[in-house]
Amino acid sequence: MTISFTATNPCHMWPTARAVMELGALGHFYSGYPAWKMAECPPQHLRTHSFRTNVVYGLLKYAPAWARPGSRSLFLWQDHGLDRWVGRRLEMCDFIHAMPGQALHTFRAARKMGIRTVLNHATGPVREWVRIMQPEYERIGMKLTDAAPYDDAYFAREDEEYALADFHCAASTVVRDQLAGMGIAPEKTVVIPYGADTGPRVFTRSENDAPPREFRILFAGQIGIRKGLRTLLDALTLCGRPEWRMDFVGAKLPESAKDLAAYKGPVPLEFHGAKSQSELAAMMRASSVLVLPSLEEGFGLVVPQALNCGCPCIVSDRVGGKDLVRPGENGAIFPANDAAALAKELIAFANNPIRTTDNLGWEEPARKLVEWSRSVA
Repeated sequence: MTISFTATNPCHMWPTARAVMELGALGHFYSGYPAWKMAECPPQHLRTHSFRTNVVYGLLKYAPAWARPGSRSLFLWQDHGLDRWVGRRLEMCDFIHAMPGQALHTFRAARKMGIRTVLNHATGPVREWVRIMQPEYERIGMKLTDAAPYDDAYFAREDEEYALADFHCAASTVVRDQLAGMGIAPEKTVVIPYGADTGPRVFTRSENDAPPREFRILFAGQIGIRKGLRTLLDALTLCGRPEWRMDFVGAKLPESAKDLAAYKGPVPLEFHGAKSQSELAAMMRASSVLVLPSLEEGFGLVVPQALNCGCPCIVSDRVGGKDLVRPGENGAIFPANDAAALAKELIAFANNPIRTTDNLGWEEPARKLVEWSRSVA
């Protein structure tokens, strides 16, 4: 039995495919990245088509904003180009995994070849994202379409991809439940939480695994309203202390300006920008807790990454990574949008610091995927 994957960017599909390869079940990995960036995959398994990726990132890096299309349009052009290319060059396998927005031509070709199709969801359905986030954008005086211009053409394409999918692979029970709300039969969906890279100097615990002396809170991800920024800031205002430290790692989106400007809490906020994986891992090892208070989050890869580094995680109940959290053992789960509940958890961890002992790699997700594939083949 062979399982193939296609993804414009490596994302979660790449480490999953590598682990599936170790189990002897990988067909091919179709990537929009250049082959030299995918060096860990033997050539017999790798198929790349990177022209549009090179154009997109070249424009984003070198062209002035006024002289290039919007980033959303560029990324859609990139995704659709890989999808058309894979649709013309798909090679025989038993299952092909593709992500929403990148699956239409691939799945059309797969159906003709008798290949089982799996729509692989890192996030929930876009319609659910729109439902959750519409009021938040209205709150800050923005149109949701300015941040994510999903139009009728996008939804028509997504609907056909769903219709062509034999199965769905969801990153979490949060995504599974959202798919069920759209009418996807639960028996058509398999839930496979993600792992984290556990090699040397990546997401592993330090030899000195004692909690930090000062209470250090870490947020990692794009700093915007979807991530529950206002809930976090309100919680810090309710319970924070001047000696606490609040570190933000990631890009600060313009939409966060209003909430950040309104913050008057006692905890100083420190912004570190984007970090490499090794730098992020070092910050996780040095932090008391990672907080992910998202209003919508299909998984949240920083959750297994932080847990592997010994850092407990406080997440909202809309974060798919909650499937890995054992309250009282390696973190806590609180109701989304509830700043008082988050404040209570922060105080609890400040008063009773702990370290985690999880070891969440990609081997277990790959094993589960291969076993499920065999069961439905």
